[in-house]
Amino acid sequence: MILGGFGGIRDYLEISGAGFDFAELDMPEIAALSKKDFEDFEKKVREIGLEVLTGARLFPITDPLFFADDFSPEELIPYLEKVCERTARLGISKIILGNGKARSIRSPKDLEKELKFIQFVRMIADIAQSFGQELIIEPLGPKYSNYLNTIPEVVEFIGKVERRNVFTMADLRHMYWNKEPFENVVKYVTYIHHIHMDYPVSFPERKYPTPEDGYDYRYFLDILKKSGYNDTLTIEADIPLNWNTAFKKAMEAFER
Repeated sequence: MILGGFGGIRDYLEISGAGFDFAELDMPEIAALSKKDFEDFEKKVREIGLEVLTGARLFPITDPLFFADDFSPEELIPYLEKVCERTARLGISKIILGNGKARSIRSPKDLEKELKFIQFVRMIADIAQSFGQELIIEPLGPKYSNYLNTIPEVVEFIGKVERRNVFTMADLRHMYWNKEPFENVVKYVTYIHHIHMDYPVSFPERKYPTPEDGYDYRYFLDILKKSGYNDTLTIEADIPLNWNTAFKKAMEAFER
C-alpha cells in the first residue's frame, strides 16, 4: 500500500516533507482557485514531485440536497467538469463522493426518489470517466449520514449505477461507528479502491493515530493484508500542529 496525507492546498508542502507517498486534497478548494492560482499550484506539484492521487469532498455542499424535490443535477455539470478537469491535471485519479449531509434523506419517502440520485451518480461517473478518473462512493457512519452507511449497501448501489468506473472504499472510522465487520473488506475487496484511517473513537475530532491512544490499528491493517488490498490508504484526520510528528507517531501506532 501507499500512504497518503490529507489536507488543504496550503498543507501540500508539509505533507510532502513529512514522508507521505502522496497527498489527498480537498476538491472544492481546488475548484475555487483562480486560473492563475491553480496554474501556480499545478506548477508547484510538478516541481515538488509528491503525487496528488485522491480528491476528497467532491462537492462544497453542506445541506441535504440530492433528494430534495427541487434538486437539478444538470446545474452541477459546469462545476463537475471544472473540478474533474483540474484535479485530473494534478494527477488525481480517484474522486471521493462523501458529502454525507448533501446525500442524507429527510424521510423514508425520499427513497422513492432514489432513481434520480442513481442517474445523478451516473452523470458524475461519466464526467469522471471522460477525464480518466474513478468515482469512489464512501460509506459513511450514522453520525455523518443516514444513507449508504456500509460497504454492502454501497456495493448494492453500485450495481444499480451500472458504471465500470464506480467503486467504494473502507473507512476505519465509519466502520467503527457502524459496528460493521472488518471482514467486509475481505468479502468486497474487488469493489474497494481506497482506504481512510484515523483515530476512530473520537467525535467530532478526527485525531491522528498515536501509540498512546490505546486503539489497536493492527487488527484493521491485518484485515487489509488478508484481503490482498494493495492500493491507496490516506490518514484522513484533522490537520496536525506538526506534520512530521503526526506522521512519525502514526507509523509507530501502525507498527505496534
